[in-house]
Amino acid sequence: MNGRRLGMGGGTVEQWSPFFDRMAYQDHLTRQIEQLGMVLRRLLSGLTGTDVPEPVHNTLEETRQAIATSLERDPDELFAHPPAELVLHLKDHPAYSEANVDLLADLLIAMAAVDPDKAPMLRSQALALLEHLNTTSTTFDMERQAKVRTLRTPR
Repeated sequence: MNGRRLGMGGGTVEQWSPFFDRMAYQDHLTRQIEQLGMVLRRLLSGLTGTDVPEPVHNTLEETRQAIATSLERDPDELFAHPPAELVLHLKDHPAYSEANVDLLADLLIAMAAVDPDKAPMLRSQALALLEHLNTTSTTFDMERQAKVRTLRTPR
């Protein structure tokens, strides 16, 4: 035999090499996305963890800047779209994933809590993202359902 055989009747290592290369690339992308998620989580915790008006404003601006950098779009322009269209704009982004969309919805909810003028729009955008995840996800998420219930409750 020319190549080492893999167990479970699976062919040679050379035959599986393209598959393993693709997996390594996907792992690299997953790590990058997770790192972005950690940065956004840190921003979110800073955004919701302070009661001082000036730092909240600064953190809100930092969050908006992080969103602009991550999505390569102006957040005001992106969030000005009707809620149903927001998902369409995000689907084309290379970092689009269920976890990142869920995190973006959390950011929108937190931003709505500190920006009363834009709160209705931000809450409706977050609701649209969460409802999209509910319809496309293969797993049921009770935490997401609780957020949806909260967002549907009139303020």
